[in-house]
Amino acid sequence: MLNGHHGGNDLGLDIEIDFSANLNPLGMPEAVRGAVIRSADEWERYPDPCCRRLRSKLAEKLGVPFERIVCGNGADDLIYRIVSALRPEKALVCSPSFSEYGKALSENRCVVIEHFLREDSSFRLTQSILEDIEGNDIVILASPNNPTGLLVEPVLLERIAMQCLRKGAYLLCDESFIGFAGNSGERTALNCMNESVIVLRSFTKLFAMAGLRLGYAVCGSIAAAERIADTGQYWSVSAPAQAAGAAALDEADHVRKTIGLIKNEREYLAAELAGMGVKVFPSDVNYILFKARKELGGLLLKDKILIRSCADYSGLGDDYFRVAVRTKRENMQLAAAIRRILNG
Repeated sequence: MLNGHHGGNDLGLDIEIDFSANLNPLGMPEAVRGAVIRSADEWERYPDPCCRRLRSKLAEKLGVPFERIVCGNGADDLIYRIVSALRPEKALVCSPSFSEYGKALSENRCVVIEHFLREDSSFRLTQSILEDIEGNDIVILASPNNPTGLLVEPVLLERIAMQCLRKGAYLLCDESFIGFAGNSGERTALNCMNESVIVLRSFTKLFAMAGLRLGYAVCGSIAAAERIADTGQYWSVSAPAQAAGAAALDEADHVRKTIGLIKNEREYLAAELAGMGVKVFPSDVNYILFKARKELGGLLLKDKILIRSCADYSGLGDDYFRVAVRTKRENMQLAAAIRRILNG
């Protein structure tokens, strides 16, 4: 396998450009970097275990009650804490999707049922999932999904939320990449909150804060938020991460520039790949799923370029790959390398 369990060069390969990790190509905003540095005076003390300042700012920005927000050491941390807190016995997850959902559920002895997304529908979630909700204690969706990059349609998301409420199931909607979509305000599960819904988000990708580890969950009920907050380690978010998150919430201009860049470069990269005869699947965000020769990933390493093999995703195989959308120069370099390999 070219990667470890996820994107990123966690195997220490000799590469120059990493297309396997879906981070903002514009990098961390300078104001966020400055906030981290200025927080150094706090590092000798324990961080606020309740993340009060950050949660207050999130509540103001999102228009949700402070008491319904839980912060964590990245979205991954919160996935495990949510499962541990809610103790579901049976769960419905989509495939292909992020593997940590199934791992967290299995470690808590939960039976995992897969709802397979179809290639002939471009792996888009359809209303067929409504038939599978009954009998489950939790339904986990990613919008946008990883590795497909597609958002769930708002009408369908509302129907799923209502069906979960009627059937007594929690709905965990992972929106870790939604900030890269230009119409995120219209597509978020925050618009269909009820007592069954939990929305998960991350600062990691949009603000290039992977090493700081910061995420948050917005819960439809205070009771669920309290159970999640009481699960896991007490000091789950470091002082520099809290400072970075508070500063990132003021970076609206950085987000606008990112959305514009990603839209243009995604269209360019998708067109380049399709022009080579590669099967490209539609995406709403900063990564693209495509299908090509299974040797492609290994051959690209000769050019010191790393892409994400999707061989370990349930429902996919070793001829599926995911690439991040990066800068024009980097995207051109990737396209040229793939063209040379496919024509060789």
